[in-house]
Amino acid sequence: KTLLIEKFDKGTGLRGSAIGAVGSRKQQEAGVNIDPQEICNDLVHYSLNNASMDLYQLWAAHSAEAVNWYCDLTDGVDQCKIDLEWSMPAEETRYKCWPTGHGAMLDNGKAGKDEASGEGVTYAQVEANFLAQPNAELRYLTSLECLIKEGDKVVGAYASTDEGATFLRINAAKGVIVATGGYANNPDMYMALQAENAKGLCGVVPFGNFNAQGQGIKACLWAGAVKDENPTSMVFDRGIMRPDQLPGAPFDMDFGYFHMATQPFLKVNRNGERFANESSPYNDIVYAAAHQPGRVYAQICDANILEDAKRFHTIGCSAQTRNGGEKYIQGKMDEAIEAGALFKCDTLDELADKMGFTGAAKDTFLATVERYNELYDKQNDEDFGKPAYRLSAIRTAPFYGCWLGASLLTTEQGIAINEKGQALDNNNQPMEGLYITGDMSGSFFANNYPCLMAGVAMGRTLTFAMKAVKQMAGLDNA
Repeated sequence: KTLLIEKFDKGTGLRGSAIGAVGSRKQQEAGVNIDPQEICNDLVHYSLNNASMDLYQLWAAHSAEAVNWYCDLTDGVDQCKIDLEWSMPAEETRYKCWPTGHGAMLDNGKAGKDEASGEGVTYAQVEANFLAQPNAELRYLTSLECLIKEGDKVVGAYASTDEGATFLRINAAKGVIVATGGYANNPDMYMALQAENAKGLCGVVPFGNFNAQGQGIKACLWAGAVKDENPTSMVFDRGIMRPDQLPGAPFDMDFGYFHMATQPFLKVNRNGERFANESSPYNDIVYAAAHQPGRVYAQICDANILEDAKRFHTIGCSAQTRNGGEKYIQGKMDEAIEAGALFKCDTLDELADKMGFTGAAKDTFLATVERYNELYDKQNDEDFGKPAYRLSAIRTAPFYGCWLGASLLTTEQGIAINEKGQALDNNNQPMEGLYITGDMSGSFFANNYPCLMAGVAMGRTLTFAMKAVKQMAGLDNA
């Protein structure tokens, strides 16, 4: 028998823009060939060798099987299909981009999400497929409280219902898989584990899953599992704020979410100075800004936003800016303008005033824009080395500007696991009967998130979940 419990009144499904894999059927059909060793070593580079090469190789070797299964399950359901994000930038950036992402799309070309609920349209099919299996049961509004051990073996869990009024003992003969997400939406837990990360950034306001409360991680720790030592988060560069806002305590900032902020437009600090190469993985500019006045930065562009975004050809979820088209971009900008966080002006001088630049800072800001236009004309970023195709002119009115800070997508510090998906104890030994996957699993990320490998987080989640189920069912002895 298989019992799936979910704390909330609905499943969240596979959230995100893509599922990353190596060697899938979709990649083969598109003529995409990824060297498993090369991409695994790039993951090592991102983690500075603080994660597990065995897990990287496990993902690279088995992710195709997982994605192929998902494609078989969902293609053609509710006019849905799985598309491969294989269209990489025509020119190289200073960072390697990987065609790993497989995302659900509707037949109208839009992302596969139900407009009413915002959930992936394929989740209902996944749920139905699960419930169609003999002896499968799904219980919503049932929350994991703690795990049950007999000796060193995990044999079940205690769960609560009725908002904690009723408790259940669940006995698990084959094992327990815990996949409850990270702790990005638990401020107390986040500050206890990642205070230094948060204090160095402006904002750190979560916009990820509402159910990322860290309960599963705590349950595993209470049972004797060990977590990653490295306190890593995936921090996006999409927190938009008003010019008069000052850096506040983490989780207390009144930030909005601005998708276009990830585009490599001109970025300047409070002094009006450019301070980094804007063409980088999502969170790099945020960490650069942590060393700037106020730990915030401004993005500046002109009327040619869509044209520039198409030329920039970013990958992963940031591609939504160019794929969404003019209506999508204008709608998001109108929302930000109405909120007083984005400014639309006829002149750069007016924009400088609206942004709050005064005195020497205003002079520097205008000079920085002029210099940036010179670099665009030369098609050579002599100052920071940004690829020429990711430069943009700032000459055509209206001009746009906004102030930005960090927005927290997810935590990456989870329970350490081995190549079978088993939780490890304090002696680095596998815990019998306990398996971990998803954002609460560790040993895979450290220091940074490789966002230029689209879907790698969801790819490892699906791959390791399948591996764990096979282990529990005795179908995989490797």
